[in-house]
Amino acid sequence: MTKRIFCGVFFVALAIIVIFICVPKWIAAAISTLLAVGCALWAAFAITRPIKQLNPDLSGSQPPYKELKPLFSKLQRQTLTIRDQTVDLFRQQEEFRTISENMSEGLLVVDHNGTVLSYNTAALRLLDVEPQDNQNVLTFTSSRRFRKAVNEALSGNHSQQLMNLSERTYQIIGNPVFEEQDPIGAVLMILDVTEREERDRLRKEFSANVSHELKTPLTSISGFAEIMMHGLAKAEDTPYLSGKIYEEAQRLIAMVGDIIQLSRLDEKDLLEQMQAVDLYAVAAKVVERLSPNAQKEHIDLRLQGSTCMIEGVAPMLEEILVNLCDNAMKYNREGGHVTVAVLPREQDVLLAVTDNGIGIAYEDQERVFERFFRGDKSHSKQISGTGLGLSIVKHAAAFHNATLNLESVPGEGTTVSLIFPKAE
Repeated sequence: MTKRIFCGVFFVALAIIVIFICVPKWIAAAISTLLAVGCALWAAFAITRPIKQLNPDLSGSQPPYKELKPLFSKLQRQTLTIRDQTVDLFRQQEEFRTISENMSEGLLVVDHNGTVLSYNTAALRLLDVEPQDNQNVLTFTSSRRFRKAVNEALSGNHSQQLMNLSERTYQIIGNPVFEEQDPIGAVLMILDVTEREERDRLRKEFSANVSHELKTPLTSISGFAEIMMHGLAKAEDTPYLSGKIYEEAQRLIAMVGDIIQLSRLDEKDLLEQMQAVDLYAVAAKVVERLSPNAQKEHIDLRLQGSTCMIEGVAPMLEEILVNLCDNAMKYNREGGHVTVAVLPREQDVLLAVTDNGIGIAYEDQERVFERFFRGDKSHSKQISGTGLGLSIVKHAAAFHNATLNLESVPGEGTTVSLIFPKAE
């Protein structure tokens, strides 16, 4: 290419010399100028065309002129660097997208005006909104606490707020993003804390109920003991008073035992004791143990079914059956019956305790498994108990991954059933 350009320039120069010899000078000057311009344009085109065709991305390509080799090598190195950086950036973006899309927490990234720059699917699902281009985050919800969290974060302050939306409770965590000293945006995390808040509420209620339930027998014990201490009781009344103290003390012991059992179930510390258990054998053991009490109350306690193997903790299964049978006998009538059924089915095992007692009022059936809840107030005053039995049943059923069902007709009877997965 260089030789061609040199030859072209040489012939143009020779032509100009000939023109100056053969024609008048002013004509020669004009023709020479035109030839020089044409030659320059042609030479420039001839030089730049291969340069424009350079492709640093093409492996093995070489520059058209050896003078361009250092520049071409540098361009190739920069191209490789940019390519590696682009691949790395794309990989990081894919990692971030994969992580954010698999988060159960909502993620929102906004600029200093509150315009949404990035989000994940969880954020849209939790806030129940549809994405729009250049949407302001404050339009997602009218919650005052959500707006407060956003505004504080955009002002450069960390913020945490609890927001109630669609019967759920969300924690909004806002963190500002700074460039040097100025906030340029914010990152918002949205966490569904409904279960945590519900546990906190139940824990507070439980503490209040425990305090109340413990206070009653302790007050009775203190009162009876004070009467005896000051000699205010007649000699013939002493057995009665000491008997009441004993009864209240036993009630306290039973209540503390139930509370400890509930705490153990809440902590899930019995998983290591899980093993294959014959539920029918456990039921037979419980029925045999409770039969004397049933006969005393003139209750017909019977067992039906066959051997059924499940994964469980035998003492906890006994606790379930004792509480269910005890309730079925307490809230029954003289001459009534209680049937414990352990039935193998194709995919699971059914445990059912059925009685023909007084039943449970319809308005109380959703609450009978709550701690300290006792439905029939008139009978509850006459029947001893801690009010924790069915709550223990509920927690123990959840521990064994069993489905708990209640069917009751006031005045006709109650059936409580648990469906256990079969042992593998």
